Amino acid sequence: MRGALFSAFVVHALALSARRQFCRPRSPPLHRASDDNSSPTRLRAAAASDDNGAEAVVRAAAVAGLDRVQAFARAHCARLAGDTPQKPELAEGQACDVPFPGLRAAPWHATEELGWVARLEEDWREARDELTAFLALLDEGGFVKPETALCPETGRFEKLVLCEDGSRAIETATRVGRDHFARTLALLRSSGAPLGPAPVSMNRQPPNSGLPPHSDNANFLLTGHLGLVVPDDGVCEFVMVDSEARRWREGGVLLADTSFVHATRNDAAADRVVLHFTVWHPDLAAAERDGIVRLHGALRAAGG
Repeated sequence: MRGALFSAFVVHALALSARRQFCRPRSPPLHRASDDNSSPTRLRAAAASDDNGAEAVVRAAAVAGLDRVQAFARAHCARLAGDTPQKPELAEGQACDVPFPGLRAAPWHATEELGWVARLEEDWREARDELTAFLALLDEGGFVKPETALCPETGRFEKLVLCEDGSRAIETATRVGRDHFARTLALLRSSGAPLGPAPVSMNRQPPNSGLPPHSDNANFLLTGHLGLVVPDDGVCEFVMVDSEARRWREGGVLLADTSFVHATRNDAAADRVVLHFTVWHPDLAAAERDGIVRLHGALRAAGG
């Protein structure tokens, strides 16, 4: 579930949700844009010279040599025009109305070789201690039931938003994040994780409840969960509908592509709480990340 920054992509996701279909997996050839700093510079310069609409992002991406950003922007322009864009086939179990092309599609991503994961897992108690202290202040803990059309039936699932944009965690911290979770946000930033521009939150799943199958409808971000409170008296797991389920563990990070249909389950007798954040898909070059953010800004401005 994404926050305000990706509202335009969410609106587009809902437009064709009734017609969403699963396809057989395919391995498209990877086309990596150059990490040369000149690419984002050219993208910004070209976009600034026009009206900064979605079509301007298409032209700017062409000037910058960002073929995949250009294709992604063209697909969104087609949606704005009321057309159904041709899109790459998706992997089995994946559901994404406008996927970013050429990204490896796998429901789970390995964490063993990621330095930022090791740093989060080493210092995870910093976040757990702040959570414990905060929960002791209020009877209800300040959590709220989220509302999202991507998963209308959230049941008793609750979240506490710490910042609106993980890539600028300190600058966009909410009041509760700033006043009660400063060390948690600092830990995320100092870990070196390639944080995505979506909210960071504490996600709480009460006993004997879960989220039904749904997709977050964006394949360019991965979802990270750092287990903070995980009961061990029942099944407590992150379920990929067409793949294996994995159990959360305290102090452990799970990294998933939630454009795959997924669900959650807590059959234990106590709450489960994880620190929820997003990171960019590892196949994206820096210039492509910049292009996605600029495209989203154009879509929002266009009311798309």
